[in-house]
Amino acid sequence: KIRGKELSYNNYNDIFAGLDILSSLKQKGSVIIKHANPSGVAINKIPIKSFIGALKSDPISAYGGLVFCNFKINRKISKEISKTFFEIILAKGFDKEAISVLSRRKKQILIDISKYKSKNNQQIRNLGDSFLIQDKDNKIFDKNKLKMVTKLKPTKNELQEIEFAYNICKFVKSNSIVITKNLSTIGIGAGQQSRVDSCRIAIRKAKKFQLSKLSGSVAASDAFFPFPDGIKKLIKSGV
Repeated sequence: KIRGKELSYNNYNDIFAGLDILSSLKQKGSVIIKHANPSGVAINKIPIKSFIGALKSDPISAYGGLVFCNFKINRKISKEISKTFFEIILAKGFDKEAISVLSRRKKQILIDISKYKSKNNQQIRNLGDSFLIQDKDNKIFDKNKLKMVTKLKPTKNELQEIEFAYNICKFVKSNSIVITKNLSTIGIGAGQQSRVDSCRIAIRKAKKFQLSKLSGSVAASDAFFPFPDGIKKLIKSGV
């Protein structure tokens, strides 16, 4: 920690939720976390564009959240980040000018994660007097084993988009629906008892913040659809 107040229980919970997503990204990327769920994730060769993409996914929910960047933050990126209030900013280093810009908020917490490495590949869950241990889910899918059962087959770029969407969906609380376009989330429906409600939330957020990107977008679900209603809503919206 470079600066800022003492971390709370919720801070630690959010931090490790974000670090799991960030470590799964294979390119320059940004993650915004709110209450242990991602409100936006994007990857882009140009680092600042990955942050902007993540923020545009849901700029309202992003307020007061945590930002994670798997790159060093410079002055230009810090000025963009500082336009929104974030409780904690984590990155693989900050240059002096970036620290100066981000420190204008008195309680701003800055954490350098350039040396952070998760050596533990297990998850432990306490359940009363018992506990469960399992390996972390580091898989998305095996491209060689995919079965294309529809007449319309995904292109190479669309398959890359699908892989990105499924990777993010894995980290969203069930029932989860993640809609993406151009390797950036545009709608996330999380933690609903009904999968169709998760679809509605993801679609509503996409329509509210990035309506133009819905057409031709990709949706990922963390489990099968028991009925066609959720799929129909996604298709009708442009997915």
